[in-house]
Amino acid sequence: MTEDIPTTESESVSGGGRIDGAALAVGAIATTLAATILVFLFRPAIALPMLLAFVFVTAVGWVTYQAEVARLLTLVATILTVLTVAFITFFLFASALPAFLEHGLGLLLIPEQGGSARWFFWLDAVLPSDSTYWNPLSGAYSLIPMIWATVVVTLIAGAVAGPLGLFGALFIAEVASDRLRELIKPGVEILAGIPSIVYGFIGFQVLNGFIQTNFLDDGASFLIAGVVVGVMALPTVVSVGEDALSSVPQSMGDGSVAMGATEWQTMKSISIPAAFSGISAAVILGLGRAIGETMAVAAIMASGTQFADPLFDIFDANATLTSLIATQYGSASESTVDVLFVAGVMLFVIVAGMSIVSQYIERRMQRKLKGQQ
Repeated sequence: MTEDIPTTESESVSGGGRIDGAALAVGAIATTLAATILVFLFRPAIALPMLLAFVFVTAVGWVTYQAEVARLLTLVATILTVLTVAFITFFLFASALPAFLEHGLGLLLIPEQGGSARWFFWLDAVLPSDSTYWNPLSGAYSLIPMIWATVVVTLIAGAVAGPLGLFGALFIAEVASDRLRELIKPGVEILAGIPSIVYGFIGFQVLNGFIQTNFLDDGASFLIAGVVVGVMALPTVVSVGEDALSSVPQSMGDGSVAMGATEWQTMKSISIPAAFSGISAAVILGLGRAIGETMAVAAIMASGTQFADPLFDIFDANATLTSLIATQYGSASESTVDVLFVAGVMLFVIVAGMSIVSQYIERRMQRKLKGQQ
């Protein structure tokens, strides 16, 4: 008993020394990080030396007190992520506020001669052809044509990405062998890594000539942009949809086969209904990608600001909300920039809302598959 006492005291002293050293290392890392941020904000010219000091202190702390430093770094990364999203949201809404105060609902109205304006409805038979929807020189700002163009392109993209993504997810999850699945999944995911401007350039060069030749059209149109954006949304729909189908318990499919159902009947009557929530979330996320796409649409369609004539002419062309921002901000006045921020707020709210809805649907699907309400 007496021989164990020094050992215990030694371990206590060693533990206390480690705690003090870890606290010192964490404090040094936090101090250099705070100093780096402050220097970056107020004296950017000397930010690099402070950043190198932070990296050096972090490296030393990582070697000696890895667990404590890892805990600190994960906390810092989480805080910085939340702060970044918060600052972006605040800046976006604050920058759009002047345009909201100046124009109000006028940004969602159709201007008419005499300075009046009216709402846009789906059943408007005749739109004023002489209306000026977007003219920064005269102070005319109406986002309605761009909103309509965004809706048309998104619908076309959904018509492409929805069915193709569903069948692709079904093939990977239910039909393909393990070896084939290992080849197809990375191939689908590669589509997500191709830059959007490359999609836009290829779509314009390849589909443009095809449309001109076979449909006697001028070329760049909603159809081309929708098809290209739909292909860009395919990796999201296929990946999320495949995860949803793979989450369906194998016993459900085995029971269907045991009852004499074919493989297609099992997919149609068991797999798809059971994973319908996840598939819906996949399509919603894909449509969110379509709505927020910028460079591919800007590379394909001209920056027109008039309605298609007729409204549902998919071979017409007009700027979407995203391409409007991309093509206008370079030479925009201060008031025009404020209106462009309004377009950004609309996109932010729509895409964020779709993301929240898709996450809710996914959680609901997981609870359903686990037998919860």
